[in-house]
Amino acid sequence: MVKDKILVLAYMGTGKTELERRYQNVSDVDFQDYKFIYDESIRHLPLEKRKGNVLLRTENPDYPENFINAIFSELELGKVVVSPFIEHVFRAINSDTFQRKAEGTRVILVFPKSDNFEEYVERFKKRGNNDAFIERRRREFPTLIDLFENVSDKDYEKIQIKPNQFLAEALSEYGINLEQAHSREDDERE
Repeated sequence: MVKDKILVLAYMGTGKTELERRYQNVSDVDFQDYKFIYDESIRHLPLEKRKGNVLLRTENPDYPENFINAIFSELELGKVVVSPFIEHVFRAINSDTFQRKAEGTRVILVFPKSDNFEEYVERFKKRGNNDAFIERRRREFPTLIDLFENVSDKDYEKIQIKPNQFLAEALSEYGINLEQAHSREDDERE
């Protein structure tokens, strides 16, 4: 049986990184490490800490091709690929370059309700994002709501994530198979 190739573009703070940690068939491909070249002084920091440091990064001239190639590498391994739903990522996925390679790939967009942004502010703070990152998200949120609502249902599958819901639950409810990762305790029992 051939597995579906599935790319999930989900709003930030929905639980993409946690999804990769908990499920062996998920790969979190964040655009940050493909779009930007980080200054040596912050390259060692976790991604969530690097995200707001706009003065300590430069644009990578290979973006978005390097990002698209990384997505397809993971899809070829049979992974459910998750990445942020943000305008420039959506443009990369909606591009001819991606679409030529994407035959048979399901692209699922996941976004919160328009009145639920403050829940995500709390999630951003909890994971260590700085104020500059949060303010950029606040400014772009209405535009992303419009993009999500107006994109064609014929071209993309869409999931409206519920308040207090995370991506794992939303995808499971939608029928996406997530394969639980083995814990160390499971390995010790075998």
